[in-house]
Amino acid sequence: MTVDEAIAIAETLLDGEGLNDVQELIFRQCWEGRHSYEEISQLSQYNDEYIKALAAKLWKQLSEAFDEKVKKNNLRSVFKRYLRRNQVTLHRTQVIGVNLSGANLTGARLSFANLSESDSSADLHGAILSDYHTVSDEIIKAEDAHNQGILSSIKERIYQWNDLRFHCEEQVKIAEALDRTNTLFFPNSKARLTTPAGRQNQEPDFLIFHQGKWGILEIWHPDTEKDETRDRIFASHGIFTIHYCDAQRCREEPDRIVQEFLDILSQG
Repeated sequence: MTVDEAIAIAETLLDGEGLNDVQELIFRQCWEGRHSYEEISQLSQYNDEYIKALAAKLWKQLSEAFDEKVKKNNLRSVFKRYLRRNQVTLHRTQVIGVNLSGANLTGARLSFANLSESDSSADLHGAILSDYHTVSDEIIKAEDAHNQGILSSIKERIYQWNDLRFHCEEQVKIAEALDRTNTLFFPNSKARLTTPAGRQNQEPDFLIFHQGKWGILEIWHPDTEKDETRDRIFASHGIFTIHYCDAQRCREEPDRIVQEFLDILSQG
């Protein structure tokens, strides 16, 4: 996800209220890892105290919008969790306006059709009105992927391997390593379970079954935080082995990572 895409989500959640120039400067700098308000102030005409006060207001607004604590050093992880929770698919959804006035749609398949009053003269005799689906058949066929990996809202690159979707190269490396061990695993598959807030979907990187035991293998990037709340929820449902592995190690030595995890799981 780019900083521009993150800002677009933030402004949407803030009821369409755009960030002003200084707020955007603060957001961009913190997103890129520059967390010193004094340094940020040097890029603007304002002193560091003003920048600090404006930043505090921005983090408060975002915290309320995301319903979790937002700070200058956890922006990326907050947005990642938000995408996982909401399965936002904005970049894959296109609204196409078509004038159907006087059209004969006999036998037409009108899945996802929006028939406004202006289309009232269209002949719909025999038209097939498909049931609503959260993801269209066309999207599924186009992706040719069978797992439940999320479709990112922001043009995030999607990696594909054996008709499965992955968020990053490291996930593909781990999937290949797991495949070489003939292990049963579910990558990026959503689980429906009970949380303190009620029934929700949660998505681990890899849900793995080995020697009669279930475990979760997560790939940890330096710009993300461990989701300890989610981990406790999985543990409450009997999945106690949740192991985080450094992304660089996953990329450079995936087979060793997988073997270490399977050893931990078998001893757990």
